[in-house]
Amino acid sequence: MKNPLKKLVRRVGKEDPLLLAHHPTCEYYSHHVIELYERKLCMGCFIVYPVGFTSLFVLVSSRLTALSGQIANINTYYLYTAGFLLISPKILLKLAPGQRTRRQRILTKGILAVGLAFVAFPFIFRPSERVLTLCLFFGFLIPYVGHKAWTATDDCEGCPEADDFPNCTGMSFDGTYSYSTDDQEQQAN
Repeated sequence: MKNPLKKLVRRVGKEDPLLLAHHPTCEYYSHHVIELYERKLCMGCFIVYPVGFTSLFVLVSSRLTALSGQIANINTYYLYTAGFLLISPKILLKLAPGQRTRRQRILTKGILAVGLAFVAFPFIFRPSERVLTLCLFFGFLIPYVGHKAWTATDDCEGCPEADDFPNCTGMSFDGTYSYSTDDQEQQAN
C-alpha cells in the first residue's frame, strides 16, 4: 500500500529541505528537528500545526454532534482557562534553565497545540466572543513567537561560527546535515 505522506515528505525534502526543517543544519540545532521518512522536519511545525488543527477539528465536530449540548453550555471563560492551563507547561519549560529532552519538547508542543485549540474554539461558535478570542489568541501567540525569534541564536552559544551567523555553514540548507545523533543527544541530556 502506498503512503502519500511518505512520498510527499521525501519529495519535498529532496527538492527543498528548507520547507521541512527551516532551522540551521548544525549540531547546535539538532534538538529542533525530528526525522520522518529519512527527512528532517521542524519539530515545532510538524507537531503543533497537525495537533492543533486536529484538536480544533475534534472540538468543532463534538460541538456539531453528540456532545453539542454539553459543549454549548460550557462557559467561554472555562474554555479559555482550560486552554491557558494546557499552554502553561510549555511556557514553564521555556522559562526553566537548561536543555530539554526530546520527549519533553514533543509532549509540551503537543499540549500547547491542544491549549491553543481550546482558546481558539469560541471564535467559531460564539460570535459575541470573537474579538476577545482573537485578542487572547494573538495576545499569547505574538509575544511567544517574538520571544522565540529574539532567542533564536541562543542555541549558537559555543559554536565556533557563532559570530558568522547567519553566514555560517549551518545556514547552507543544501540538504546536508551535521546534526548529532539521538544517542549523543541523550547522553548530553
